[in-house]
Amino acid sequence: MLYLKWLLRKYVLTLCVLFFLAILILAYYNPEHSLPYIISNDYYDIEEALRHLPICNSRDRPNQRALLSTFHEWTKFARKHQIQYWISYGTLVGYVQRGGLLPHDGDIDLSIMAQATPYLFELSRLNFSSIYELVIHPQWYIIDDTKRSYFRSEKVEFVSLNGRFLNLKDNLHVDLWTAYDYHPNKTRVYKKDPPTITSFDNDYQWRSMPREWIFPLKECMFSGIKVWCPAQPEKLVSDIYGDISVNTSEVKCVNQTWVQSEEYKNAKKLMEMRMKHMTASTKETLVTTSTPRHQSSHSPIDLAVEQIPTCNSNDRPRHRTLLLLLQAWSRLADQHNLQYWLTFGSLIGYVQRRGLLPHDSDLHITMAVNDTQQLLNISRTNFSSNYQLKVHPQWNIMGAGNRSSFPDQGINFVTPNARFINLESKYSIDILPSYDANKQNLTVYDPDYNWMSHPKNWTYPLQTCYFSQIKMLCPADPKMLVETMFGVKALTKSDTQCRNGTWVEITPGKK
Repeated sequence: MLYLKWLLRKYVLTLCVLFFLAILILAYYNPEHSLPYIISNDYYDIEEALRHLPICNSRDRPNQRALLSTFHEWTKFARKHQIQYWISYGTLVGYVQRGGLLPHDGDIDLSIMAQATPYLFELSRLNFSSIYELVIHPQWYIIDDTKRSYFRSEKVEFVSLNGRFLNLKDNLHVDLWTAYDYHPNKTRVYKKDPPTITSFDNDYQWRSMPREWIFPLKECMFSGIKVWCPAQPEKLVSDIYGDISVNTSEVKCVNQTWVQSEEYKNAKKLMEMRMKHMTASTKETLVTTSTPRHQSSHSPIDLAVEQIPTCNSNDRPRHRTLLLLLQAWSRLADQHNLQYWLTFGSLIGYVQRRGLLPHDSDLHITMAVNDTQQLLNISRTNFSSNYQLKVHPQWNIMGAGNRSSFPDQGINFVTPNARFINLESKYSIDILPSYDANKQNLTVYDPDYNWMSHPKNWTYPLQTCYFSQIKMLCPADPKMLVETMFGVKALTKSDTQCRNGTWVEITPGKK
């Protein structure tokens, strides 16, 4: 009798396990299931992302939700069929600017290598859903889009794309753009040519870019959805749309309508002016150039300053002085080929707003300790009448606790290895050291000036970036460094607000 009860209990338990497994399998293979508790956390992440997306009218939120849901379905389809893709164009702009969907966007843009199109064409024949459909242009093999035709009866209402992933219910889509590992207009390819990827620019002209800007692809989170990003998103956005699109939105909401913003127009003027004067600027050196105290109201620095919020009448002069200081450092670094990268609050400013934090009163960069001797050599030259480079006499001693200050030499600091100082205002750039912990890690100061180590590939290779429109060097993974040092909230939220004409820290944090 006991044996029969044991068998019965085991039988019931086995049935329960099999039933549960069957539900899991059904949920995984049916993208249109209605079991919200089995859907991956991506669904709830989308809802969380929507809370941070601004809206301009009553149509925006339903459109945003449907568009992200469509993208989510694409990612599941691509994962199931092992389709290689990466976010591009306006979708990539959204990722760079805000980590997800642009609030006014009406579609999703992806890029796929041309050689994957035959496989997509086969997949398009599958009847995998009653809501979603993959449509591939019948003439996808014709590279010149002017020689393609529309096939509206087959839902092919495009010629420049190779395909679309359609949401038939909400009339939304994911655009599939084509990328080539050769230039379609080139008749010859030489072995010495660097590897490139060619695709349309925003004017539908062929544009080539270094292959390493795209590959290797990396996983990233886009409005709560795990997707594939190119290796260097900011370089791609800057190359196609200009530096202003890295951190400045093109639109704003006016009377329940998305319109082009004045901030974007001003930033665009700044970019055009900077491009116009770039050749002349590269010929200038700090030895022959003194920074004027009063800039023209149309100078690049003043246009950049106009983009920074103010809290009181002292802010604007401070912003201008700090940016002039940073511009002078940038020119000196270019002249002497100095390798450095933004850190601490300056890096937070770059990640949050691609420039100066409105309340900041100093700047921070890091350099490899072995490069300090080069700074010492520069400091002994008469390179400028407006700026001074001070190097700590004990720079080769690791740790501020083992150093002394030398006020008689104008060195009132012990933690930085050096300071780049504006002689008139006394504002400065702290130059902090980094050490090779081992082959894989760097050792640097954390915000509390304790030592911390992190992977070298978070810093190297250094990348050119624009900080309040000033050409600088940034670490390879700025967001990872900011998140590790200051926490995930520092990626998007300032810890300081303007209250009654004063910048006030609103949350306790590291200094």
